[in-house]
Amino acid sequence: MMNMTGKIIVGADEAGRGLIIGPMIIGACAVDESVMKEFKLLGIKDSKKYSSRTKLKMHAEMIKEKALAWSIKVLTAKDLNNYNKNGLTMDEAEAYAFFRALENINEKVGKIDTFQVDNFQAVKLLRKLLKQNSQLKDTKLVVSIRAETKYIAVSAGSILARDKALSELLKIKQHYGDFGSGSTSDKRTINWLTNYFQKYGSWPADIVRTYWKTIEEIEERVTR
Repeated sequence: MMNMTGKIIVGADEAGRGLIIGPMIIGACAVDESVMKEFKLLGIKDSKKYSSRTKLKMHAEMIKEKALAWSIKVLTAKDLNNYNKNGLTMDEAEAYAFFRALENINEKVGKIDTFQVDNFQAVKLLRKLLKQNSQLKDTKLVVSIRAETKYIAVSAGSILARDKALSELLKIKQHYGDFGSGSTSDKRTINWLTNYFQKYGSWPADIVRTYWKTIEEIEERVTR
């Protein structure tokens, strides 16, 4: 942790939300004015703008080294499947993960002035969680569309999240083979899912989000 100067801002973002295979990751990063200046000089930007995996990983390591504090929360496919069974939406799961990441950083840096996140459907729940927490009830919540392109703390959080997500997907592929991007728009992913269900007649619920309609459609096609 660095010496803190001025107000502390935490930015957070997710990666892997739209995938049918793999986890959803929340990355959060605490900065002050001094750290923000350093990040700008380093060229920290929205993780989606990185074409090089090497540079993304390098910047993720720099963020961990220079940030006041950081936190990464992993919601596995199994976690998300269980949340869904218990009536929790993806947005609500994301809100709880954002909150846990902020709690984790609060334990390291103390008072947090502002929490910046991208706009999502469970903002009211996140705001409620903050208000119910004695340490975070006065933290200003800033919600903005495309926040990762506007606030450097959110950009840093997005880099941490994406770097971790890519690492987790690589681990899964080393065990299960290449399934493409993990997106339903990827034919390789759909083919892998179809072939897996044809072979085993079930799903590896630790990596596949089984509550998706795509899963039901594949099951119907295979068993027809």
